[in-house]
Amino acid sequence: MQYRSAILRRLRVTAALVLVTGAVVAACGGKIENLSQPDEACLLGPCDTPVDGGSEDVVVPSDASRPDSGAVDASRPDSGGELDGGACAAGPGARFATSVVDWHFGTGQDFNQKTGFPEAIFGPPDANNPFSVVSLGNGGWVIVAFEGNAIVDGPGVDFTVFENPLPNFKELATVAVSDDGVTWHEFPCTAIKGPDYGYCAGVGIVYSSRTNGIDPLDPAVSGGDHYDLADLGITRARYVRITDRVDLDGVDGVFDLDAVAIVNAECP
Repeated sequence: MQYRSAILRRLRVTAALVLVTGAVVAACGGKIENLSQPDEACLLGPCDTPVDGGSEDVVVPSDASRPDSGAVDASRPDSGGELDGGACAAGPGARFATSVVDWHFGTGQDFNQKTGFPEAIFGPPDANNPFSVVSLGNGGWVIVAFEGNAIVDGPGVDFTVFENPLPNFKELATVAVSDDGVTWHEFPCTAIKGPDYGYCAGVGIVYSSRTNGIDPLDPAVSGGDHYDLADLGITRARYVRITDRVDLDGVDGVFDLDAVAIVNAECP
């Protein structure tokens, strides 16, 4: 359903661009560089907030309430929803990613992008199942959210990102978090060779699967790559962005995303 909605949004935007190109250019002060990618243009509104989107910058229009704007709208249920002052009035929230807010696939490896995205990255990880992942492409990125929930800083690990690395085969990505979809805090992925990969995702072997009984919410046994909000000096995040390392390709990797899990949840 989320994928269908994203496709319909892009079709509506494309049709609108054909009819109102002049108005779009006027609204953006004449600064439209690539109308073939309408989700990266300023649609009938002033261009203001650039968001680091991996290999490209995504321009977020100032009117984020428009469904075709491409901006994060916190009132939409598929973007994580606005929690009632942290009170979790609706009960427990999702502990695994439930929606894709935005994405950009890079070049090269494109496994499962057309047939498995976004469903393959929702729910818990599935170790040793090659069909449970989606390749982001070289420099590609994806932003995920958790319906009715947020990551909070608690004891130890706060969330886990799952890829499908092998002991001697790492496909690395940079992980960033945001509470509003505009301001991002990035865990620096600076190392490209082990044994110390720093904060890079795509390093930790995944042990938990849907059938083996290993708890994907227990960092002591789940495997994957673990992150603590305290390392960035923040206390809460509703969105997680994973960006493939654009400088790594071939055998060194295109990141294959399996799942994202909240360990310390605002609405457990």
